[in-house]
Amino acid sequence: MRVLLLVLLVAWLGLGLFGHDPWKPDEAYSFGLVYHILEKGDWLVPTLAGEPFVEKPPLFYWTAALFAKGLEDFVPLHDAARLASAFYVALTLWFTYLLGRRNVAAPLFLAACLGYLQHAHQLVTDNALMAGMAIGLYALLDVRPLLLGTAAGIAFLSKGLLGPGLLGLIAVVLVAFPEWRRSWRGWPLALAAFAPWALIWPVIFYIHSPALFREWFWVNNFGRFGGWAGLGGVADHWHYAKALAWFAFPAWPFAVWTAATQLRTAEARFNLVAFVIMLGVLSVAASARTIYGLPLLIPIAALAAQAMPARWLEWPFDKLATWGGAAAGLALWALWGAFLAGWRPPWLEVHAPGFVPRIEPAFLVAAILVTALWALTVILKLEPRLPARWLAAVTLVWGLAMTLWLPWLDYGKSYRGVIADMQRSRARPP
Repeated sequence: MRVLLLVLLVAWLGLGLFGHDPWKPDEAYSFGLVYHILEKGDWLVPTLAGEPFVEKPPLFYWTAALFAKGLEDFVPLHDAARLASAFYVALTLWFTYLLGRRNVAAPLFLAACLGYLQHAHQLVTDNALMAGMAIGLYALLDVRPLLLGTAAGIAFLSKGLLGPGLLGLIAVVLVAFPEWRRSWRGWPLALAAFAPWALIWPVIFYIHSPALFREWFWVNNFGRFGGWAGLGGVADHWHYAKALAWFAFPAWPFAVWTAATQLRTAEARFNLVAFVIMLGVLSVAASARTIYGLPLLIPIAALAAQAMPARWLEWPFDKLATWGGAAAGLALWALWGAFLAGWRPPWLEVHAPGFVPRIEPAFLVAAILVTALWALTVILKLEPRLPARWLAAVTLVWGLAMTLWLPWLDYGKSYRGVIADMQRSRARPP
């Protein structure tokens, strides 16, 4: 049974990584940064269209460039680069499993969260931040200073000061609890492990260009948080609290149940503290985007995995996963068949005007396999039942979207059509 759960996770992770162009908006610029590294060999300063792009540190782009370089003979560069996301998501799932005290329900709940689904398959640096946060939370729970410093370093070189700041604040608050009262003794070791990550690239970067370093360090860290940099996002301090209703679904009701009934356990207290601190810090920030809230899902999933809910709570979620997944999967199959037969509703045309559907044999086989995997998960009643059924339902819907409907989605979300129109306009005589 554990093997089938692993297959389910691998299917969830793999579907959507291949077979499409970099999508609007984040993937396109991320791949542009990776492509610059591959073309120019410049690993120091992230550069886009010839201009320095210092919004984020380069760890994720380095990783994506290594994957692209190593696999360029086998798959398109952008697909190979996207494997960096798969690498960091796999790390996140594994350390969420460890954070949940080796309870497989924790990574299942995390993968099933609706807010994680799309971002986990995109070429975005937030996936590296998620890995750093998952490793760091496990290191804090288990008091592993060297691992904590390494995790803070990964988070730092992924998105700057936010990740290490959150981990450091959680570490300070944990000292108030008996289980972690002496954890401060490991802080010097954690700082020593963090130092290479925090010093090597920033020092070289500063030597290369003090002006660019200041822009990255002050504007893109403190300026974004304080709001005076004007770098986008919404100015809503309740943004994350409101978004969690769907973003952390279906894990959050079970996390709430654990918080209400099992706070006597050290693990429940730890994950609740981590969640509250992260939510508080993110909510104070002047700039809010839903993607910034991804780390909140890690302690929520770990809390949900501890839940032993009453039947009245578990039953409706089980039925919703089973029958909701079945209905959504059937609808996607039926709509695809009607689309092939000539059905053209306005909402399909608006997304991808002029698109002509056709059968892609490889995608069709993959769609059949993911449907069979969902059916097998339901029939065999895999345990832990509830997170397994939710992940199976999410994988079914996502898998059909990333196979049957992928050409249509790619047609509308790729910049390929925009570039083709530009080239045609340039070719016209004045």
